[in-house]
Amino acid sequence: LIVVVSKALRDQLVARGVPPERVLVNPNAVDPARYHPGMDGEPVRRRLGLAGRLVIGFIGTFGPWHGAEVLARAVRPVTAQLPEAHFLFIGSGSGMPAVQAIIAGDSVGARVTFAGLVPQEEAPAYLAACDILVSPHVGNPDGTPFFGSPTKLFEYMAMGKGIVASDLDQIGEVLSHGKTAWLVRPGDPEDLAEGILALARDPDLRRALGEAARDEVVAKHTWTAHVERLLAKMIELQLLDPQVLEPVRAG
Repeated sequence: LIVVVSKALRDQLVARGVPPERVLVNPNAVDPARYHPGMDGEPVRRRLGLAGRLVIGFIGTFGPWHGAEVLARAVRPVTAQLPEAHFLFIGSGSGMPAVQAIIAGDSVGARVTFAGLVPQEEAPAYLAACDILVSPHVGNPDGTPFFGSPTKLFEYMAMGKGIVASDLDQIGEVLSHGKTAWLVRPGDPEDLAEGILALARDPDLRRALGEAARDEVVAKHTWTAHVERLLAKMIELQLLDPQVLEPVRAG
């Protein structure tokens, strides 16, 4: 049994001769007890001077696939139309200087806060400080399918916030436009800005999408569900005796 986080990886293995029935696609997941809508983000907002702002947040390591530069290019068109908007970049990485250069070049530094790296246990509070969460992933430069399973996606969903995300491969399979998120064209700052503005101007839509995303992640994308899928596949392939699990499930 080979476990992968995306269909793109499964397809690569099958193309190399691995029997498809021996491959389980099991995306990443989240602990909804740690990431939840009841988390208080006000202390973070006060500490960062964001009280009264409509905060658009991103968390990540600024890898080339994260699309943080695309988000940086969306800051000016969003803030030009929405004076109360403020962008919060959480995390750090090799791509951060390029993002900061775009922000400086567009003269929108006053509308952006870089929180830097934060301890993992504090991440939920930082996400709770945001009104909208953005996952602006971009495709691979060589044109190969996007093969990741962004953990941030499931963390965003668990927080019950309005999400704007790229309609990119499995991201567009996990999220549904108009139901659990607002999906945009990958790598398109203008479309990303329009998506952010759509949610910023409609708090009822933000709330509805956030609630639906939370329900979806609790139903399908917890680590418990992740393990259950793995165990079910092992039983299907006769790699595990289901009787072994009976005492665990009974307890």
